[in-house]
Amino acid sequence: TGVSTRAIKDAAEALVGSLLPEQQARIQFPVDGDQWRRWSNIHVFIMRHGVSLDELGPAQRDRALGLLDASLSRAGFSTARGVMRLNEVIRDITGRSDEYGEWLYWLSLMGTPSLDQPWGWQIDGHHLIINCLVLGDQIVMTPMFMGSEPVAAPEGKWARTRVFREEEEGGL
Repeated sequence: TGVSTRAIKDAAEALVGSLLPEQQARIQFPVDGDQWRRWSNIHVFIMRHGVSLDELGPAQRDRALGLLDASLSRAGFSTARGVMRLNEVIRDITGRSDEYGEWLYWLSLMGTPSLDQPWGWQIDGHHLIINCLVLGDQIVMTPMFMGSEPVAAPEGKWARTRVFREEEEGGL
């Protein structure tokens, strides 16, 4: 507490402002909606709702990532992006574009971004689930799941991408 959440609110509003009206309608849910509980780290056909990052243009994706960046720590954002990039590596290995890819994640907003009323966001996809509730200067991120297989890209576009090194070295 004691730290402004204005950057998170502003990032959410910038994202919504960049969306087409049809996308705006699909991204928004009530703050007390059951979408908070409807998530899965399995594949694309399980309980997806919101707007897929895959359907967004580059500027819209930047705004979506801006929301994550404003909400997460530097390390948390780096890990989340690493998981997403390594999901593209899984796509390259398996050839299964319908199940894997850097942008096969769905983003939802719960409630209306506010500095004093409860609201939040959820990103949902393979190996990455984050639920972020914001109330005033308080943020709660649970449930959250970050995983990856593989944890590093041996070659290609994301060859320098690696996640969970500290956890591996620490025996976690």
